[in-house]
Amino acid sequence: MTDVEDIVAKIKGIFLNPVETFQESRDDPQGMIITYFAVILLVNSLLHTIVIYLQAGSYMGGLSPTGPGGVFFIFVFAVLSSLVMSALFVLWLHLWVYILGGRKGLIQTAKAFVYGVTPEFLLGWIPYIGIIFLIWSFLLGVLGVRELHEISTARAAVALVIAIVIPLLLLLFVSLYLISHLNTIPAAAYTP
Repeated sequence: MTDVEDIVAKIKGIFLNPVETFQESRDDPQGMIITYFAVILLVNSLLHTIVIYLQAGSYMGGLSPTGPGGVFFIFVFAVLSSLVMSALFVLWLHLWVYILGGRKGLIQTAKAFVYGVTPEFLLGWIPYIGIIFLIWSFLLGVLGVRELHEISTARAAVALVIAIVIPLLLLLFVSLYLISHLNTIPAAAYTP
């Protein structure tokens, strides 16, 4: 079982010396990765829940529409959606890492993702500047894939860009399709 000191040391390493931390992480056991991810996921979900709760209250003149049950729902939804999306993204990313020459296995891709998202998960919840930590996490993801799969920076970057851009383009096309078709529904269809 991983203790708090190991997790704090790993977070510190990712922030202050990421290349060396990724290199030292090649042999991290799966239990360490799972525990580390669980901690940063729970912290991220809790902080996002607090921000959503406070923002909802500010929109309602100080009255929050969420209440205790709503806060719990937001937190659980944040945890579960982050968990599912992260797992799917790791599998999707690994496909592109493999295609581009990474042969060190799915666990190394998972490590690159989990350690790479540290800035986004711990600080990305901050309104207005969270994008900085998203970009930082992207760059760390490239470094992680490069170091853990021992491929070039260019190949690691291409794998990550493809893994991100294709789903975004699909989402954009589906959104545009839905918007264009919603505009073609006759007004009479909206009346009761």
